[in-house]
Amino acid sequence: MSEATSAVIGAGIVSFLPGIDAAQKNKVKLALAMAERATDTAYKEGLIKDWFAYYRNQLKFMGWDAVTAEQIHWPDKTRTQQTDHLLQTLSKTAGDSFATSVKVSIQTLLKKPSVLKELETKAFERQHFQVLACAPAGNNRVDMVVYHEADKQSVFSAGFISRKRSYKNVRAELVRFNILAFENSVLPKVQESVVKLSQARIHDYAI
Repeated sequence: MSEATSAVIGAGIVSFLPGIDAAQKNKVKLALAMAERATDTAYKEGLIKDWFAYYRNQLKFMGWDAVTAEQIHWPDKTRTQQTDHLLQTLSKTAGDSFATSVKVSIQTLLKKPSVLKELETKAFERQHFQVLACAPAGNNRVDMVVYHEADKQSVFSAGFISRKRSYKNVRAELVRFNILAFENSVLPKVQESVVKLSQARIHDYAI
């Protein structure tokens, strides 16, 4: 896991499996931050009610497409069952490697008070928590499992990551990101101010 780094963007933890270089990671994080910023703005202005649905549409605009089971690192039948619901969901959706990456990212985050507080504050405000685990897919593409968990505000008070939760409203999906398409089609149309505001939402931390 020495190659992997992580980041907190809004109420989400972004985790990278080995094999994604620094430049690619930066593009992935920028795309996620732009989608997160656009969704947060629309939600605060009362334009949308379903945060996750709008966020998914923003991801599509940035170059993320749905991925079928046959296209991704699908879990094999011998995988071990995770006891934690979040990790189990990730493992079933995209395989143990994704779950392991997220587990390391969470364990490290718990030792980073300032970044952890940023995540906890946003999760509490928005009444949701996200995990976005990324893996290399070749040809300037990245596969990602998007885990979204929503609940009442009190569930996401400080320390929620280490507590057992109800997992009443959990969604997990697989998407694939075309980095070149993002660079060539989306970025040229984006104002520099939007890029800077989006980058300010990214809180990196090393594994």
